[in-house]
Amino acid sequence: MTVKRRFATLSDMFPHDGQSRARGLALKQTAAIARATLVEAIQQPVAFLILLSAVMTTLLVPVFQFHRFGEDGRLARDSGLACMLVFGLVLAAGTAGRTVSGEITCGTAAAALGKPVRRVTFLLAKALGVLAVTMLFWLGVLCATLLAERGSAHFISHIEYTGYVMDVITLVLGVAGVAVALLVAAARHYYGRRRFGVSAFVGVVLSQVLVVLATGFYNRLGQLYPLLGEAACLDSGAGHAHAAGWVFYHPELNLRVIPVALLVLFALAIFAALATALATRLPTGPTLAICAGVLLLGLAGDSLLIGAPFWSVRGLVAGLLPDLQNFWLCDAVARGGRIAWRYVGAAALYALTCCVLFLGAGCLAFRERDLG
Repeated sequence: MTVKRRFATLSDMFPHDGQSRARGLALKQTAAIARATLVEAIQQPVAFLILLSAVMTTLLVPVFQFHRFGEDGRLARDSGLACMLVFGLVLAAGTAGRTVSGEITCGTAAAALGKPVRRVTFLLAKALGVLAVTMLFWLGVLCATLLAERGSAHFISHIEYTGYVMDVITLVLGVAGVAVALLVAAARHYYGRRRFGVSAFVGVVLSQVLVVLATGFYNRLGQLYPLLGEAACLDSGAGHAHAAGWVFYHPELNLRVIPVALLVLFALAIFAALATALATRLPTGPTLAICAGVLLLGLAGDSLLIGAPFWSVRGLVAGLLPDLQNFWLCDAVARGGRIAWRYVGAAALYALTCCVLFLGAGCLAFRERDLG
């Protein structure tokens, strides 16, 4: 028996070993391409400017707030979620167009596919990288929204004072965190030759997370819980007294915003998948325009597409477009309302289905694309 036949016999005896190695290689390639996409995307100046604009706009809303709409902090909360959706859409579509369409145009995709890397693996890895960028952006804006909602004017009642009080300390810390992140990124770039875009993007997100965690040590009057204990909690008003014995740490944050923000993240994941699929055939500009049109039609679907005949253009559009109203439920948390986690899970399954459909169509379109 020759050596060639012997190896052929061994491969026939253990077919699963070859399949396992192929799957392992595909996973390594996917992780490497997704990581490269993430780093390349967040080092772009436009990505950092989008994040900075969203965070600063959200943090400064309480400063220019002149109406309360019947509820303390509602304007800051709704504005932060709106910035999360709009700026996140621009970031996801722009990143997908630049990393997919741009690499196809300049020939980088052809070089990567010659490694060899399968086209499906390449496209799915790009989609995961775009989603990772979107999730980092979402985390930063979510923390900024929580800080803005706390920093806005709230009504408190105390034996010495009754009225509306802004948490100026929280707003100052949020803005100062952004400034410190920029200074650290500049220092890392100057002394360590680190990439400024990557350090600044991650630093801004990390600064907002740290400020959110730090807000649990003081109340909106600036009194420290570790020093004053229960007295500081009571001085914030009856509506902000501590609960369950948390005397030294009590974050006065509206955590009911988190389920709403998760729904917005699911919508951004859909747009990331759609933009990645469109970028296989279209440049960045048309991709962004189509995603913006889908956003407008998806939010206005009830008034434009309801009652449309099945065999009609309106019926076709209603069947193809994702119903984005399922992900925009800001009013559900107004006046103490909550969103059930069961609904969040159902929305996640719906978003996953949309992502699979869009990426499947993108893989079909990319398979026939000439990269020469």
